[in-house]
Amino acid sequence: MRSPAWILALILVWLASFTRAEDPQVVKDTEAAKFVGKSVEVRGRVASVYLARRGDGYLFFGAGYPNQTFTGYIPAGWTFSAGPWTLGLQGKIIGVSGTVEIYKGKPEIKILSMDQIKLTDVGQSKSKPTGNISF
Repeated sequence: MRSPAWILALILVWLASFTRAEDPQVVKDTEAAKFVGKSVEVRGRVASVYLARRGDGYLFFGAGYPNQTFTGYIPAGWTFSAGPWTLGLQGKIIGVSGTVEIYKGKPEIKILSMDQIKLTDVGQSKSKPTGNISF
């Protein structure tokens, strides 16, 4: 007969395997197309930022549109999609986490949360926008 403590320990180890959050694999923006359908962190320099009239935000990596190597797409309506904080990402090295998809032949990740953006430049502010901000 097995002891209840041993069974409880086994259950706790099993549950811990589900609750442990793993960091996604980090890939270069130039290699993002190789990871379509996978959840990764795409890292590179934001070459340009475009804010559309209707409020969508686009972070173009590697080069400006239409020659970008990767796009971070922020749909309209998010507090950070069309603000100065987003514009301030131009020229910065950042990571964008999520599932890589292909849109019009280019890899992209849809950004629906600030937690998907990781600022990696040494010495840059780690703050995230809260409501209306101005620089």
